[in-house]
Amino acid sequence: MTNPASAGSASRNRWFEERRHLFVKNMFKGFCTTHGCLRAIADNYTASGRVTFADLDTLVGTESNRGHLWLLKDRCHQLWRHSDPEHDPSGSLFDWVVGSIFHEAMKLKENTYMLQYYGPLAEAMKKRSKAHTVKFCDDESQRFMARTRDEVGLQMESLGFMFHRATLLMRTLLIDQRENALLVRHLIENPGQVEQLWSEPLVHLLADMFPEGADQAYCLAARSYLTGDWHQEAHAAYRQALILNPACEEAHRHIHQLEGLLRLRPSAAPALTA
Repeated sequence: MTNPASAGSASRNRWFEERRHLFVKNMFKGFCTTHGCLRAIADNYTASGRVTFADLDTLVGTESNRGHLWLLKDRCHQLWRHSDPEHDPSGSLFDWVVGSIFHEAMKLKENTYMLQYYGPLAEAMKKRSKAHTVKFCDDESQRFMARTRDEVGLQMESLGFMFHRATLLMRTLLIDQRENALLVRHLIENPGQVEQLWSEPLVHLLADMFPEGADQAYCLAARSYLTGDWHQEAHAAYRQALILNPACEEAHRHIHQLEGLLRLRPSAAPALTA
């Protein structure tokens, strides 16, 4: 007799695996958003020496209102929490690094709250009565706040280091996603994200994902667009494939059909950036 719980679990796993490419694409989008948020926090800290609780709340959030990093951590757990490290070392390591970043950010959020909301009280105590008990508490509060400020500096440094490692790991993960048409479509629709993360043009990443030629990335995207009847987008993808490889047979075979369907010349269709 089949165990209902096991059957339900198998059904959920099958549902998830059928949509895994979508979850990976959404994870990458979330990673880019988190990267931008953390970069803004780091730039502000470098300029002012301060981190605001509001910025950390946007980054981390709460159980009932999860922030960018919290959502990213959850998506990584969905994808790799139960992965075999020997079978998928990059995914398992990436999940661990993102989880570590999340917990470090949670500690930073707590310290930021202490400095922002209890720091002014500690400063105000300096102006109060210098009775022995009050002075003792004042001295302790000053030492505590100094330690907290030092911890914030160390935590910002640690977050920057770990997120840099996560960014390098992300590139490794993407190279293994050559069959993920949804992700490839997202990449060619948002080339600026690749430039922001790795300071390189999209075509360099696509060449690593598709050693036989980056034009194959655009052909994969075009086939995916066609399954949804996105003819103009497919036409633009095949045009870009021909720019990268004028001998691409698949692009030549389909682009004339699409031009007839769209009733436009090649120059009239939007181009996708490599």
